[in-house]
Parts: sequence; C-alpha cells; structure tokens
Amino acid sequence: MNKCPYCDTTYNEVLQTGFVGCARCYQEIEPLKEAIKKMYPNKKHKGKVVKVDSGNL
Repeated sequence: MNKCPYCDTTYNEVLQTGFVGCARCYQEIEPLKEAIKKMYPNKKHKGKVVKVDSGNL
C-alpha cells in the first residue's frame, strides 16, 4: 500500500516533505517500510535501559 489508511499520507508526500503523517505510516506504507529496512538492516529498537542504584533506594 502506498497510502496510510489512518491519515491518508502517501509515499510521495513523505518523499517530498520528509515527514510522515502519523506513527502508523511506518507500518502501512509498504515502500517506506522497505526503505527503512534497507537503511537499518538487523536493527530493532530496544528502548532505554534504566540504571539501578541498588544501594540508595
């Protein structure tokens, strides 16, 4: 799919503006998904790791 069904942003709009319309665009616009996979192969967001100071609670 070249258009996000949630916000109606198209792949061409993303290319022209550099902005996605919503967070779902990353999952819904197939060419965008493929481009991100090529730019960041084998990458998975793991989030922040919180440091724990076990001596001072």
